[in-house]
Amino acid sequence: MEKFLSPETIYAGVQSKEISKNFAVDQLISLIEGSNNSETRSQSISILNKLRVSESKIFKLIENSLLSDESPTVRGSAVTLIGCQFLKEGIDTLTWVVQHDKSPLVIKAIFDLNLSLANTHSKSLKKELDDYLEKIALTLGIVHNEAKFILDLEGKFACTEEKYELELGSYKLFTKLKDQKLGEFWLTIKKKHIEALSFNFFNWRYLKHNPSMFDSISKIQDPIVYLNLLRKFHLSHIIDFLIPESMSLLRNLKKLNLSKNNIRFLPKSMFLLSKLKYLDLSYNMLSEIPEEITNLKFLTTLKIQNNQISKIPRIVNDYLNKLRNYKI
Repeated sequence: MEKFLSPETIYAGVQSKEISKNFAVDQLISLIEGSNNSETRSQSISILNKLRVSESKIFKLIENSLLSDESPTVRGSAVTLIGCQFLKEGIDTLTWVVQHDKSPLVIKAIFDLNLSLANTHSKSLKKELDDYLEKIALTLGIVHNEAKFILDLEGKFACTEEKYELELGSYKLFTKLKDQKLGEFWLTIKKKHIEALSFNFFNWRYLKHNPSMFDSISKIQDPIVYLNLLRKFHLSHIIDFLIPESMSLLRNLKKLNLSKNNIRFLPKSMFLLSKLKYLDLSYNMLSEIPEEITNLKFLTTLKIQNNQISKIPRIVNDYLNKLRNYKI
């Protein structure tokens, strides 16, 4: 049996000029068509994108992967390649995918293309994307813009399991679970805006997987304590959570608890939450407090203890000293 190189080895060979681009493309095509490993197929498509291939035979191959591959990770990679190299030819296909694909990971990939949707070729796709967000917004009772953040959360859940489909029913449950520290529900929606959020990746995913546990957990005085105990018996809690850039769309957010998520990095977009009053980032893996935190003019409470912060810039230290309550 012929032994194929890995996608990474193929790309490295092209970079070092030890492998020709044509040979690399042929090898990658063979991996996409013949590998049983979804990660290998996905990486092969990503490498084709890096090589900026634009031949029509490649478009047909990748279009077929987008429409028929069972792995949403592979389909997501196919979306990116089509969006970057074959947008004009692929608009109709991407539009069909938004209408029919059930994986939030794939739909998120289309949003992440940052397409110039104002041009005439992409009006139909823009409409389908707007309709997709509107369905999420109507289901949860939130404004259209904030639905993008929910889609991005769903994409995070989809990254951990191949067969995950968009699931919005659990968000109704989260609006009934109280976070004692936050003084609000896990998800508090008022006048169609998310005003308080207590998000822990493990806790939310556990209840998404075990909806039958909701009634019993909701009767516990502090369900987070119980779920924290469960987490100690699961390896999945080691997953690092990346805060979606779209969190900045929650412009009415006043209380936010992101403790115990293994967060290592805070995106600058997070500091656009101008109405934020309470922020809990404790028990994560942060190594610094960004200076942009000083943009949170209404913040009164900050909990950022049990991280890996060794040095605090003077401007941040002055800001912290003006807060009503902070723990570091």
